Parts: sequence; C-alpha cells; structure tokens
Amino acid sequence: MSCKGVAPFPPLAILNTCTPGAWKEVGGIPLVARSLFHLRALGVTRVILLWDAGHPVASLDKWRGGIQLEAREVTDGLAAALRSIAALGDCFLYVDASHLIDPRLFQALLSASRPTLCHKDAADREERTIRAGLLHKEDLVLWANRGASVVADRAASLLPGDIDPFRPDVRGPQTPCFLEIRTENEALQATHLIIRQQQKQVMDFPARYIHPPFENALTFSLLKTPVSPNGVTLMVAVLAFLVTWLFWYGHFVAGAVLALVVSILDGVDGKLARTKLQFSRLGEHEDVIDYFYENSWYLALGVSLSSLTVSHFPLFCAAALVIADTADNIFYTLAGKWYGKSIDLFSRFDRSFRCVAGRRNIYATLFLVGFPLGYLSQTFVAATFWAVATATIHGFRLRWYGRARNRKPVEGKESF
Repeated sequence: MSCKGVAPFPPLAILNTCTPGAWKEVGGIPLVARSLFHLRALGVTRVILLWDAGHPVASLDKWRGGIQLEAREVTDGLAAALRSIAALGDCFLYVDASHLIDPRLFQALLSASRPTLCHKDAADREERTIRAGLLHKEDLVLWANRGASVVADRAASLLPGDIDPFRPDVRGPQTPCFLEIRTENEALQATHLIIRQQQKQVMDFPARYIHPPFENALTFSLLKTPVSPNGVTLMVAVLAFLVTWLFWYGHFVAGAVLALVVSILDGVDGKLARTKLQFSRLGEHEDVIDYFYENSWYLALGVSLSSLTVSHFPLFCAAALVIADTADNIFYTLAGKWYGKSIDLFSRFDRSFRCVAGRRNIYATLFLVGFPLGYLSQTFVAATFWAVATATIHGFRLRWYGRARNRKPVEGKESF
C-alpha cells in the first residue's frame, strides 16, 4: 500500500480541530492556524477542517491563502467523519490540531512512501495514538471501524529525532518540536519555546549571550499587541539614525547607549515575525536598512572626531571601516551565491571566529566601553582595525573554501 504516485499530490489534509487544544493560541496564533500556514507553505492545496460549532472557522480566512478549505461539523462522532472522507481520495495527511508541530515533520510525512505516523517519542509510539500521519483511505476506514491501535500497528513510525536536526535559518542543530497542547499553561510554555527556538546559534558574542533575554522578553510582550514586525523594523531604523545624529554632534556616550538599544531591538522584529508568522518584503530586505544606518554611524563618528581632534585621521578611519564593512558584506553574499551557505558555517574555526568578528554589535560594545572612559579616538581606531582584519580573514576564508571544497576531507575530521 503506497501513497506515492497518487494524483494530486501533496494529498488532501485533514485538520481535526475538535480536540481540546486546537484553538488555543501559541505565539499569538491558534494552533490550527499555525498548522494551516505550514501546510500551505508545503504546497497542500486542499484541507478538510473537522470542527464543532463552538469555534469560529471564519477566523482562519487570513491563514488559508490559496488553500481550498472545507469545514465539516462533527456531529455524529469522529468515526463517521472519517468514513465520509475516505471516499474522497487515496491518501490523506491527518493532523490533530491540538499539537505544535515543526514544519519539518510535516515535510517528512508528505515525503513518505507509505502510511506513516509521527510520534512525540518512543514511549508515545507504544501508546499507538494517532496525532499526525500520512494515511491511506483503508486506514481511515480501519480507524473508524476498529480503532486507532489497528492503524498504528500497520503504519511506519516517524520520531522527531529521525529528522536531520540542522536548521539553516538558526545556523545549527535543533530537534523538531512536537508537543500536545491542552491547557493555557502549556500554550504559554510552548510560546516561550517558539521564541527561544528563533535564536541563531552562530552569532557574535553580544547577540548570542547578552541580547537574547531582552529580545525574548520584548518579543513575548509584543505578541498580543497590534505592533507588527514591520513596525519594530521602522522603529529600529528611526532610533538608529538618531544614533547617527548623536554621533555627528558629539554626543558619544548617549549615542553608544542608544546603539546598544538598537542592537537589541534589531533582533526583536525577526523573532516577532517568525513567532506570529508575519512575513513581508520589508523584513526580507532588512539587511539593506542595517547596512545604511550602521555605516552612517561610522561616517558620523569620523566627521565628529575629526572636528574634535582637528585631524583628518578619523575621516580616514571612517572610510576604511565603511570599505571593510562593505567588502565583508560582499564576501557573505558571494558565499551564499556560490556555495549556498554562510562563511560562518564553513568550518569550526569560522563558527568560533563569528563570536568575535567585527560587526555592528562588536563595535557597539567597544563604543559602550571606550567612549564613557574618554578613549574616543582610540576606540574608533580599534574598531576600524578590527573591521579591516575581519574583512581580510573572511576574504581569505572565502578563497580557501573555494579551493578546498573539491578536495576529499580526511574522514571524521573537519578541516580548517
């Protein structure tokens, strides 16, 4: 019994929203809406929603996109609903919507070649409960007539640990989450989990170890407000150019403090977008905004310090810092275009170097330490030196990777 080769494919999906936690909000969104969003992103075009009269199906319209959504009120029990659906096709993706399910698990189920059930862990597999799975129409009939355990005995098993844990978007391994949500407290804990899971694992030291508690708390506080990720992005841009104004007019300490605030807020919009599943073109091009305001800081510092010291050297440093930062951005872009990965993921060395590599957060930390101590020019020179050194190292690493990627590595070792 196979589920491949069936047209159309991906198969029809069944979302059971009659279970206790299906309509509880996780990350500001009902769980059923989260599943609907991920299924749409994976190419599912038709969904049957099993529901009871106590929940507003119309509230899902903003999440359905191009999905053909059919709501069926369950009045005669789940068994009768399953029997009626079995006549509509050969294969079905069944989802108990009271679960927080990593989209990688959905993708694995849609790629399965035979009926497969996804379980939370090995103990859950022994209980033979149907939470999510790719099922054949025969399985639906068996489930309706003889119970879930019969279907579980026939189907293959998928556990979260069976999936490749590496997530490119967080630059590191992360086991897919698969949680059942029944209470408000469980929904709250799941929301905190989602926010934490947005944290990138290969970042500079401040972004990896200092900023997250503040970013996570701010993200959580904004979930039930009308503030959108785009609103946060625009606010960050306004504050960032206020930093430029402060540096330009010689308010170095105030500018350094506000630069730290900007660095923290800059991580909030992305986490808010991924938690609330609100994405936009502005968010996709946020790096461009970052580039312009960051380099405006360096130019403003160069002009202000040049006037203060009556020397052109700070202007030279500002130009060198901007050129180095631009070159570094180009190297990262080329790495993604040529090799499909960030320079930071080339090797263990590159992951470690990212922790201290010259970037805005590192420079902002230097400013916050050096400017209040009165070491204005010295701090700016140090930032410039490290920017040039970082761009040089990344340029070398990009060239090295291009030469080394075709060499056969020593088995079991990661090359420099």
